[in-house]
Formats: sequence, C-alpha cells, structure tokens
Amino acid sequence: MKYQLGSKSVLLMLVLSLLASTLGCSQVQQAQTKAQRVPLGKHRREYKSPVNYAPREIGYDRKTGKPISYDHKPRIEMLDQKSGRYLLKWIGYDGKEKTVVFQRGDAVDVIVNASASKTSQGYLYSYQAANLPSSDTYLSGFILQNYAQDARPYEVNGVRTTLADLQLLDSFRNLPRDGSSAQVGGILIGQMSNMIEQFSKGSWINFAPLSRDNPLITPGRILEVKLTSGAPPGLVECRVTGGQLTLQGADEDMPAVLEDMLPGYEEFPHGYSVGPAEYLKTLSPSEKSKYVLERLPTFRKAGWITDQALKRYETELKNGSMERILARAEEDLKTEQITTEVFAIIQGMK
Repeated sequence: MKYQLGSKSVLLMLVLSLLASTLGCSQVQQAQTKAQRVPLGKHRREYKSPVNYAPREIGYDRKTGKPISYDHKPRIEMLDQKSGRYLLKWIGYDGKEKTVVFQRGDAVDVIVNASASKTSQGYLYSYQAANLPSSDTYLSGFILQNYAQDARPYEVNGVRTTLADLQLLDSFRNLPRDGSSAQVGGILIGQMSNMIEQFSKGSWINFAPLSRDNPLITPGRILEVKLTSGAPPGLVECRVTGGQLTLQGADEDMPAVLEDMLPGYEEFPHGYSVGPAEYLKTLSPSEKSKYVLERLPTFRKAGWITDQALKRYETELKNGSMERILARAEEDLKTEQITTEVFAIIQGMK
C-alpha cells in the first residue's frame, strides 16, 4: 500500500513537472514572438595596476649627464565598484602621493526608444534614452548620429530650443543671432568632432545633462529629445556615457603608463536608432528594398523585429516587393512584430 501511494506521488510530481515545463516553454515562445529593444552594447574591460613599467625620469645628473629616475609606484584602486569609479595613484615629482578619480564611461544600462512622424515640413524625430534601474550611475551623455545638414534639435525634456541653445552645432554656429536666449537649462547641446574615429561618419549631436544645473538622469529616469529634418528616417548609430568623465585630482600630469591604460571613445555603450538620412531621397524602388533587406540583421540584433517577421520581410524584399511590407507594417507594429524604429524606416520608403 505504501508503494502504491509512493508511485502516485511520483506520478503526480512528474505531471506537475511536465506542466511547469510546458508553461515555461510557452512563456519563452510568447516572449520571442514580440519585438523587444535591447540595451546598448558594452565592451567590459578590467582595470588593474601595471605590473611592468619603467622608472620615471625627473632630470639629468649634472656630472654624468645620465637621467635621474625613481620608482613612481603607479597603481589602480577600486573606489566604488557599483558606480565604476577608480583611484589612479602614483608618487609625484615632489615625492608626495598623487591621486586622480577615474569614472568608466560604460557604467550605465540604456535603452533608446525612437520614432519618426511625417509633418508638413518634413519629419519629427522623437527619442527616449532610458537610464535603466540596473545602471550604476547617472546618464551624462546621449550622442546621436544623423546624415542631414538641416537636422535640428527641436525639443529637450519638453522644452523648445532656440538658436542660442544650438550655437555649438556646425549647422547653426554661423547663423545670425536672432536675439533669443537659451531655453534648455542644464543640457549642453554640442557636436562631436569628425576627427574622432567613432564619430567620423555623418554628424553626431551630443545631449549632455549638466549636473550643476539640472536634476541628474539617475537610474530609472529618461532623457527625452526631439529633432526636426526634411530628410526621411534611416538607420543611424548612437552612444551614451555615464557619470563624470573628466579626470579629477592631481596637480601634475599623469604617468604615461596609467594614461595609456585609460579607454577611448570605444568604451561608450553603442547601439542603433533612426534618424535623418538625406541620401535616402535619391534611392530607386529597388535600392530601397535592398537598403531595408541589408539592415534586417541589425534590426534583429537591436530587438526591433521578431524572427517570424524577419523571415517574412526577407522573402518579400528578396522578391523586390516593398509594397506588401508597407501594407503590412502598421499591423506588424500593433501586434509588436516590429518596433517604431522599423516602422519609421519602412514608412519613409513611400
């Protein structure tokens, strides 16, 4: 009798296990059938004290002419692991310990949500850069690429911009002043140099919240930006930064061995969005189909399209049928087969 009861218990456990497994698979399948944006990509790197380094020269011996050097003991110490801050330390020329605070720029998890709508004068682009609760620090920069000379930051966090807000951008720097004053307090709107490899293509606008003037875009908060342009929406890149990136501390230059260990702009989290792309205006119907087809893998990587929709789009586009995708796009958006980014690019192909 005990054996029979035990068998029934085992059978019941197996049934419950199979049911849980089935429900779990069902939830995974359901999650995969809806487009879901992913956070911008990051390349994590470790920061450790240098093991091999040359002594630091401080001058030359007057008698022998040989260099005089000393062990400056360069090292890296963790200050705050959560926020990604480190202490760079060494013995200075004066024999005293020097310290610089370094903030890694990738200590934020950010999802960018973008859309584009047709207006009587062109397009209105809307962006939300969400600093996720999982981030370790505040959002200090949202850097957005575009391919249109008339791309204009129109609004930041609900505040309309003026020419005074845009005077650091190449397209507006030489325009005659209209007497307006800056309205977007606490957000610096600047432009990244094309001399920097990561920003060499197109034009990159940087929206940088200034902590001294504005509430920080802390984890859980969103930076909202709007642009206007006559150019239709295409695939563009974007980057973000987190925390205070300027080095703080020492009264002398940092030793080369420590400076060489610091990352460049490649550390900034990177991803994709939609933005003004003037060159799309000149594409033929077949070139438009090819444009979307070649970018489908990027759409999928960004979480903008489901696998099911991706296969449909590939089939249609390989047959040169943009019309069927245009006809289906609105329904795909409603059913979350694609995001507003893909919808904007497809609609811009009309």
